[in-house]
Amino acid sequence: MLFFFSLLSLLAAVSWAKNQNEYVLGAGDVIKIQVYDHPDLMTEVELNNKGELAFPLVGEVKLEGLNYSQAEALIAKKLSEGNFIKNPNVNVLIVQYRSQRVAVLGEVNKPGRYALDSATNIIDLLAIAGGINASGGDTIVILREKGRFEYQLSKLTQLSDSEKRRIQVVNGDTLYVPRAQQFYVYGEVNRPGVFRLEPKMTMMQALSVAGGFNARASHSNIQIHRVVADGKVEKIAAKLTDLIRENDTVFVQESWF
Repeated sequence: MLFFFSLLSLLAAVSWAKNQNEYVLGAGDVIKIQVYDHPDLMTEVELNNKGELAFPLVGEVKLEGLNYSQAEALIAKKLSEGNFIKNPNVNVLIVQYRSQRVAVLGEVNKPGRYALDSATNIIDLLAIAGGINASGGDTIVILREKGRFEYQLSKLTQLSDSEKRRIQVVNGDTLYVPRAQQFYVYGEVNRPGVFRLEPKMTMMQALSVAGGFNARASHSNIQIHRVVADGKVEKIAAKLTDLIRENDTVFVQESWF
């Protein structure tokens, strides 16, 4: 009895996992179909460009757009309705995932095209692509036939699992990770250079990531060189509480005393 109960629990768990994945079949997928107690009907075949296959006894069957359980139910129905097999037990297994593909571009460690083998959200896909590299920003862009959608990774990671599942990538999507916004610090600081701009970053924080003032620095004579609308560079006398903008150049002048 205990063994029987464990077996039922295992089957229920497998069934639940299959429903959660909800992979949708499409042209190019290679599937294996087995009918219990009928080994002669075992078939491994690639769905044609219409998402169809030829199955013994029943002929052409269109499986495009169906998930595992729906495909199994359709084939079983056709076998039963044709009076070929009474109460057929059909199992569908995907051998190669080819129909659902997405592209990942930009500042990720492994850009490229990827086949989806299950329902996949943005964070899952970033993990598959090796994560965001050191130059990547917080913005994630999804390019889709119906438009462009932007998300913030910092906000996505705070969502619950059920909320993340609602933000799925789909066949044909392109996920793009832009380069992070940057700013520049030059003059009398310990580590001049280019730095990543964080949200609502102040002048004090910008100087901190540049190593702070060196011994020659003027603590009061700091400028922001900022490109304005007409393309000219505006020089702004800056305070430590001022916010830094993308592509700002912070210049710390030398003290005269």
